[in-house]
Amino acid sequence: MDTMRWVILLVGIAIVLGIYVFSTWQNRQRAGRAASHARDRSKRVAVDVLFDEAPDHDAVDAELESLGKLIAGDADAPDPGETPAAPPPPDYIQPDKVVTLFVLAPSGVPFPGSFIMEAMSDAKMDYGDMQIFHRTEAHNGGKRTLFSVANIVEPGTFDPDAIEGFSTPGLVLFLTLPGPFDAVRAFDAMVVAARSLANSLKGTVCDATRSVLTNQTIGHMREDIIDFQLRQRVARTAS
Repeated sequence: MDTMRWVILLVGIAIVLGIYVFSTWQNRQRAGRAASHARDRSKRVAVDVLFDEAPDHDAVDAELESLGKLIAGDADAPDPGETPAAPPPPDYIQPDKVVTLFVLAPSGVPFPGSFIMEAMSDAKMDYGDMQIFHRTEAHNGGKRTLFSVANIVEPGTFDPDAIEGFSTPGLVLFLTLPGPFDAVRAFDAMVVAARSLANSLKGTVCDATRSVLTNQTIGHMREDIIDFQLRQRVARTAS
């Protein structure tokens, strides 16, 4: 499987998890439960981000199972009609870590599509592959993606032609690692973009646990990325 297909699969997983944590966060606000109890419960309970019904465990489980089967199917049973792809270079490592941030709208006040387009422009995000937004930079005469922004609601895409009637309760920013760039620099740029989007849309920047992003959390995430890079280098050396 090539890199882009892995990225698409990881984006799918990130969006499912984004719906999972955002929905639990929204229910916690309405129920007024203690923060510590909500943190534990968010790992077990999933509610659709757009309505207030009881948790739909089967829907989330089915989606994750579907993504898992897709990964396994692509890895174990390639299409016989396709020409086998050339093997990757020896030092290539498939993406296996996704760093995420969320920009969440106030409860009951989703982000309108027209505002999103303007906010993306202000944050220097370009619409492109997979019908989502990307931060790119020049590289060897071309461009490469540092991180991307998707709709928190499945399937995670945006339609510019129907943006006037579009709204969403949140956005998910994600950075796939390893990548052909300085991961810490890319993460720092993603934090800046998330804050820009939140400022333009009057939203809140949250971490992967739907907690408000703090400088302390940013520091921990940077340390985790640095640790990941070190482990990748050790793995390359060992191979």
